[in-house]
Amino acid sequence: MLKLTMTCGPYDRARALIDKRVEPVGIELDLTVNPKNPGSPVYALEGKFDAAEFYTGLFMADLPYRSLGYTAIPIFVKRMFRHSYIYINNHSGIKKPADLNGRRVGLQSWFTSAGIWARGALEDDWGLDIRSITWVAQREESIGDWKPPSWLKLEIVPKGVEQFDLLASGDIQGALTTRLWAPNIHPNIDFLFPDYGEVERDYYIRTGMFPIMHTLVIKTALLEKEPWVAMSLFDAWMASKQALYDEMRWQRVHMTALFYRALREEEMALGGDDFYRWGFKACRAEVDKMLEYVHRYGMVPRKFEPEEMFHPSTLET
Repeated sequence: MLKLTMTCGPYDRARALIDKRVEPVGIELDLTVNPKNPGSPVYALEGKFDAAEFYTGLFMADLPYRSLGYTAIPIFVKRMFRHSYIYINNHSGIKKPADLNGRRVGLQSWFTSAGIWARGALEDDWGLDIRSITWVAQREESIGDWKPPSWLKLEIVPKGVEQFDLLASGDIQGALTTRLWAPNIHPNIDFLFPDYGEVERDYYIRTGMFPIMHTLVIKTALLEKEPWVAMSLFDAWMASKQALYDEMRWQRVHMTALFYRALREEEMALGGDDFYRWGFKACRAEVDKMLEYVHRYGMVPRKFEPEEMFHPSTLET
């Protein structure tokens, strides 16, 4: 039995792995739950774990360098629509996405997965001109010898200054974040899309995309020595997700909620029984779109293909 360590967030889809109802074949897994900052690059960058949930945007930006020492498998630990995480100062005159053009817009970092998908959706569907915007990042983040492209107007927030305060004061007029800044948090801050639920449904119906935020990565040196580990962990995560689906089927009737059954059945009607898709073939289009964005936004020198991102043993999943 091979002893390995792994870290991830306390997600419902990971619960069967966390409580050991599901165990990967041939592996004795020591799983550390990270409730505060799942996907943080710190653990992977320091090599603390054999497998880790990791920010997809930063991982893709490392593809030219392969400096992280990890290889991805197509387990997309976290997916989220991001239209509901685009905020505006409601005194700035911004009524529609194109009104952000020429403004100052905050983001967590240029590499943040949420920001990549939000920029992509705004540009593809809503007329955003990313080159006209001054982007104000909460933190400086880079990989390898990356330098911002010449067209990118990128500033870093001074130490001790919070973007929430900048947005509330109007120093920035919009922000793409993963934080809950509305509704009813500050009178000056509101959603860019007040009807974000409908906007996200429309986006999913039109594109079939359920944006990928975090991906499972495994130490490359481990996979070189024990390549079977990739599919063992893949299968275990799939079994853990199936255990969640079984639980949700029961909760559909018994959940302490007003409208859970209706919402669950709406999701199944739109996305099928397995809407939280994992596996290479089922998710290739979404991975390819994100790789397109990463190249478009100057994070990598060329457009990588999805097959280049994952361990070869997982490409038939």
